[in-house]
Amino acid sequence: MKLGKPKGKTLGGAPRGGKWTTQAEPKRLGGKYRGSFILLGVLGVAVVVGMAVFGFMAQQRLERGLLGQYRQSVRRPDWVRLNNLPPRVVNAFLAAVDTTSFQRTSEFERRTRPLMTRDLVAQVHRLDESVADQAWRAAMVPLVEARLSRRAALEYYLNRVSLGRTGDWPAYGVRRASEDYFGKDPRAMTLGEAATLAGILLPPRIDNPEAASAAVGARRNEILRRMLLEKEIDEATFRQAMAEPLGFQPGVDYAPMTRPADWEKEPEPIRLPPELRPTLADTARSGES
Repeated sequence: MKLGKPKGKTLGGAPRGGKWTTQAEPKRLGGKYRGSFILLGVLGVAVVVGMAVFGFMAQQRLERGLLGQYRQSVRRPDWVRLNNLPPRVVNAFLAAVDTTSFQRTSEFERRTRPLMTRDLVAQVHRLDESVADQAWRAAMVPLVEARLSRRAALEYYLNRVSLGRTGDWPAYGVRRASEDYFGKDPRAMTLGEAATLAGILLPPRIDNPEAASAAVGARRNEILRRMLLEKEIDEATFRQAMAEPLGFQPGVDYAPMTRPADWEKEPEPIRLPPELRPTLADTARSGES
């Protein structure tokens, strides 16, 4: 029998007691990282609340802007219903704009087409590419898509989209553009004319078609090629539309751009008989007097 203080059981050659003993973690939420967890929780709540407030502000801005304008515009007598437009007009714009309307698919990359809802929000609310406006656009686009069906959004887009200008007068929507550029109701537009208007939307946009007739013609042909590849038109229709005279001529204020070449000819100058024409000597004397 050995006398003396009993030793504790060893673990790995070291006694249980003393400095080698494992200290128990404090029994509280998060342990020693509790402060960090609390800070992250506060930041998370702040982010969620901030996003909710920003979303509410975006909704209110839409009610005063795009959505409010839409509710007022559909009651206007010059509003063009989608059902009243010929398929050739609708399909021409669908070849230019990126949208999933009518469950369409396209082999063209998204970057070659404006995004319909994004473009609509940016135009109505005059948003640019600044950081603040990009944040507004990111918040408002999903809200618009949740409130308007794709068909309603497309109808609104065709009535609201900016299609260049004539002089100082902007043309918004297919009705105004068709009347200003072609002098006709949009329902009477040919396939070539519809493709001409749709081509204005291709990036980079043409702000003044009157001053860029060559670019307008190239854009029209691009829209027609897209429609052919997407099987919206057949080869014969494609060739017929390509053969149309370009639907743009240098414009005159308050006159359609597609006027005939001899439209409103200048009157012939009035010429005096030879015996009554002033001579150089008469002109010199009148200048001296």
